[in-house]
Amino acid sequence: MTMDAVTVLDLGSTKVVCLVADLTESGDLRVEATAQVGFRGLRKGVVVDPDEAASAIDEAVSRCERAVGSGIEDVAVAIGGAHIQSLNAQGFVPIYPSTRQIRRDDVMAVINHSRQVVLPADREQIAAMPREFRIDGQRGISKPIGQTGGRLEVVTHIVTGLCSEIAALDRAVTLSGRRVNEMVPLPLASGLGVAKPQELEDGCVVVDIGGGTTGVAVFTNGTVDYLSCLPLGGDHVTSDLRALLKVSPDEAERLKTVHGAALSRIVPENDAVDVRQVDQPESRPMQRRVLCEIIESRMREIARLVARQVEQSGIKGPLPAGVVLTGGGSLLSGVDVLFAETAGLGKARVGSPKTVGPNARTVEVPTMATAVGLAKYCLESDEQEFAPVSGFSNWKEKIRTLKNPFVRKG
Repeated sequence: MTMDAVTVLDLGSTKVVCLVADLTESGDLRVEATAQVGFRGLRKGVVVDPDEAASAIDEAVSRCERAVGSGIEDVAVAIGGAHIQSLNAQGFVPIYPSTRQIRRDDVMAVINHSRQVVLPADREQIAAMPREFRIDGQRGISKPIGQTGGRLEVVTHIVTGLCSEIAALDRAVTLSGRRVNEMVPLPLASGLGVAKPQELEDGCVVVDIGGGTTGVAVFTNGTVDYLSCLPLGGDHVTSDLRALLKVSPDEAERLKTVHGAALSRIVPENDAVDVRQVDQPESRPMQRRVLCEIIESRMREIARLVARQVEQSGIKGPLPAGVVLTGGGSLLSGVDVLFAETAGLGKARVGSPKTVGPNARTVEVPTMATAVGLAKYCLESDEQEFAPVSGFSNWKEKIRTLKNPFVRKG
């Protein structure tokens, strides 16, 4: 494992993913090791059993330690759940005298001013990312240090979460014998994992359809504009099948993953599938299209709710680069067409992360989008420019900017 490598964790509804990655000299993400461990200590993106989560984390990280041949103490972790909220806040500071160059301490002061938002007692900040600096009213500045002016302003994207959920995730990692050095909102990580640089610049919505939640991330001008998590995902499709077809959870999951489609009209009318109902001694045939109609109904609901989230962000109508779908729910046939039809956000495509190295094939699937994007965030976003000379005392103080680093490679 190289000195610059990062270790990241993605806790999903059915598994923990650990990934160790670094950057090649050409700037590509190289995965050094990866491991997946099944567990059920998460519900709707929230840790409900820290001990079970800690055990799975320890096993996943230990496998990566053996693969890279060294111990791992610090990890970055993705945090999801419907409690995730975001907002854009503004700050400003005067520069005296106005003829001097703007320094790092001026930048830190204006960012800290923007972070002075009043939150309910049960919420705290997870991440702060400057979107745009302004000097004497001039907009679109990404690197203010060294420039001159009398007034420095910033627009900072601030992500918040429930204190109890943040603490539960932190505790699970601590119980595993590791330490959190970064917590990153899951929708942001997923977006950076699959969206192309030009899509981030032009404007797109990344939708990560997980098991218990669906992450929504809106990007414009190469940086994040809005983040949220819906309390709906692929597990709800499974629950619908279980209830309406009177089948076991395992049978419902099998029907969804093996025979399911998000768009019923793409299924031939004569297609049939054997269904094992809980109250029947033998399997019974049913029209596959009926199965897919149940799936389609729930997936259209998710698409409509995503569109509503984007509207709440203040963005109206289709985005230039449309929708990028990822996560386990994006594996359903026809999901891109369904979202393009239902969400009204423009064209849609299914995205998988791109990496290099011997583990590339293993991670280049939609279900690995969060882990890969989390590694990208830690390795490619700019932290040092905003780091105080004394360093950060904990991960909650960290400030990163997404402006430019993800679009410079074209």
